[in-house]
Amino acid sequence: MKAPADGWDREEQETLAPFQQELETIRARHAEFSEHDQARLLRRIQKEAGPSQVRGSIFWTRPWLLAAASVVIVAGATYLLRDRWAPAESVPPAPERTVAVATPTPAQQFILSLDKPDLKVSPAALTYRRSASENPLLADLKPAFDAFRASDYAAADRAFSALEVGYPKSVEVFFYRGVSRLMLNDAPGAIASFTAAEKIADSAFAWDIDWYRAVAEERAGNVAAARERLTRLCQRPDTRAPKACEAVKTLPAGK
Repeated sequence: MKAPADGWDREEQETLAPFQQELETIRARHAEFSEHDQARLLRRIQKEAGPSQVRGSIFWTRPWLLAAASVVIVAGATYLLRDRWAPAESVPPAPERTVAVATPTPAQQFILSLDKPDLKVSPAALTYRRSASENPLLADLKPAFDAFRASDYAAADRAFSALEVGYPKSVEVFFYRGVSRLMLNDAPGAIASFTAAEKIADSAFAWDIDWYRAVAEERAGNVAAARERLTRLCQRPDTRAPKACEAVKTLPAGK
């Protein structure tokens, strides 16, 4: 704000003193604020304030003081609004914290291994006849066997389950369903299937049923029952007996 031609008198200097620092700051920041802009601002303030509100005031008698004060007010408001609506500076996102997650360990480590058995059929399945020349059992077993061979144990479980009613004397149906359930971590369901298979088992499946029943018993928490079955297998005249004898030694006693 330029001084009037006759300079600032004492009263004017005292009036402008509170605004001096703001005026200097605004003058440096808003050099483009022209005399024309100041005159327009003065007219607007005079119009909005009205003579009744400023009459008798030194601002009214000395309009350049009013304009100077107006510059402070308007420029200050402009500065505040500029800060409020200015685009926020791009702040790089804080790096993600790496949280160490402990890998859960099984609540119980099973000693007896669970291996997938080979597919086979009993002599009874080969000689099964529904009529004089018809043996549908082998054909009906094929979808279930295919699923088991592909390690799709959920599909195998469903397929063998569908055959139980039509072939209640087929040891293959109940034994391989029991193994499928074991592979699906369903030890109680496997025990139920092996129990049914034991009742109709022949020599081709007897050893296998006892072995996988022992595996199921351990997984069901019945370690004593597993030891009992393995002890019997160890005493049988079978080439797999040593496997059962070694397994008995690894199981803890008294459970």
